[in-house]
Amino acid sequence: MSEITLRNVCKEFEKGQFAVKDFNLDIRDREFIIFVGPSGCGKSTTLRMIAGLEDISDGELWIDGELCNYYEPKDRGLSMVFQNYALYPNMTVYGNLAYALKIRKVPKSEIDERVHKVARTLEIEHLLDRRPAALSGGQKQRVAIGSAIIRKPKAFLMDEPLSNLDAKLRAQMRIELAKLHRELETTIIYVTHDQTEAMTLGTRIVVMKDGVVQQVEAPIELYNNPANLFVAGFIGSPSMNFFEACVGEENGRIVVYIGEKEEGRKIYLSGYRAEMAKLRALNKKVTLGIRPEDIYEADEAKERGFEKDTVGMEETVSAREMLGAEVFLYFDAQGKTHGVRLNPENRTQTGEKINFYFDPERIHLFDKDTEENLFYREEMR
Repeated sequence: MSEITLRNVCKEFEKGQFAVKDFNLDIRDREFIIFVGPSGCGKSTTLRMIAGLEDISDGELWIDGELCNYYEPKDRGLSMVFQNYALYPNMTVYGNLAYALKIRKVPKSEIDERVHKVARTLEIEHLLDRRPAALSGGQKQRVAIGSAIIRKPKAFLMDEPLSNLDAKLRAQMRIELAKLHRELETTIIYVTHDQTEAMTLGTRIVVMKDGVVQQVEAPIELYNNPANLFVAGFIGSPSMNFFEACVGEENGRIVVYIGEKEEGRKIYLSGYRAEMAKLRALNKKVTLGIRPEDIYEADEAKERGFEKDTVGMEETVSAREMLGAEVFLYFDAQGKTHGVRLNPENRTQTGEKINFYFDPERIHLFDKDTEENLFYREEMR
């Protein structure tokens, strides 16, 4: 069992200069928690404070009910996997795996048993006699993970462990990490800037910006229900499209005008979205967000029943990408390039015009001042 709690944790490097500020999180036993955000957002610093490699300036760190702010790293019962593998180059794979047990004076017979068990789990048993210099990047990473596993820690802390691998190997290692989490049934706290890793591995994702937690959700809730403009733009690849817009009313219906009202580009809202737009943004400017897969061509919009809710969105395709299972079309508006994900049957070419239809149930509106999502539903958390 391993439960980790952070209460108002801060890291202040200079007076008034916070790398992490008021970080609050309850990490449940066996969770796979992902810290994600741009470079310099404080995610690695938070992980290092949990590990004991950075002092906590303020706040409390609890591990299994014990206040651990001043515990030495070796006394916290955690194992850390680093980006650069941190292997001993003069030792064999066997030696690297066994080292943590040797310094704890574990009997030789038990060390041998545990080394071979971990090596079998990670499929590196045939590499036990090799030194790190003779290993590939993926093999080195497996050894580094094995060195962490063999200690049987309360939790694993992983700081961008796959970032040095090529794309194909990274995809393979993601699958292996997910399988390993299920087999070990332990807590993992994982830092990455890779959205794919975050979305595929995490049971919950912590999105950070400038040292402050922006949102904590399960991946699908985070994707569908972003709390603010930053989260909406950071999560998702390709990222969400954003448009300058304003909210108005026509014949009793709430309308979002893309650009200025006289341009004639508009989306009619209904239900919850209409209520929130009227309550919080009527006659105000907003930022409209919509993901590439929530924009359709005419036939699909008609099938889904909202072809009459989008008006005037005829665009010229500025670029086209055929990816086999899907096609991406791009168009320019308001000084930015926007993307649309469509079925591969679409044959629209660069330079041609096409009518796009926005799914009104999938758009988001963001306040111009606070950048909060006007449609964010707290109860969905």
